[in-house]
Amino acid sequence: MMVSTTSRWAPIFVAAIAVAVAGCDGKPKADQPAAKADDGSVLSPYLAIAETLAQDSVEGLSESAARVTAAAKTQKTEAGMAVMLESAGTVGTADIAAARTAFKTMSAGMIEYMRAHPDKQAGHILVHCTMTFEGNGGRWVQPKGKVMNPYEGAMMLHCGDVLDWAAELPET
Repeated sequence: MMVSTTSRWAPIFVAAIAVAVAGCDGKPKADQPAAKADDGSVLSPYLAIAETLAQDSVEGLSESAARVTAAAKTQKTEAGMAVMLESAGTVGTADIAAARTAFKTMSAGMIEYMRAHPDKQAGHILVHCTMTFEGNGGRWVQPKGKVMNPYEGAMMLHCGDVLDWAAELPET
């Protein structure tokens, strides 16, 4: 009895398709940091915004921005909170370029806050991408792990250099 080449390779082909499709569910992959569950802090919704932008999405930005506002209002006197409150009103737009620009401002506030509170730095890194915003650069905070660029998304997802929390910050 002769077995056709097509039927011999069919199970391998089907398995390869199944593996490829399983990775297309839109959920964060192993190399993407997952934002912390909402714990009422300003950091959790900030990280959710960064993750959303890194995925080239605006879905849920307004909700996360509202959570940033609510948390920042409870800490108004803390370093960076005024900047975060100012930018939270504009980060929740459907225009991803405008959202990323607002997130750059929000990140300046978050970095100021994190530098003033070294106890909050554990498990997080400070990242700088020199190439974003037409070469003017951008900084952000994210969970430790693979760099996930919220300013460039898929175009330059892993572009960025980790900075020391105490280092002099590059201009952006």
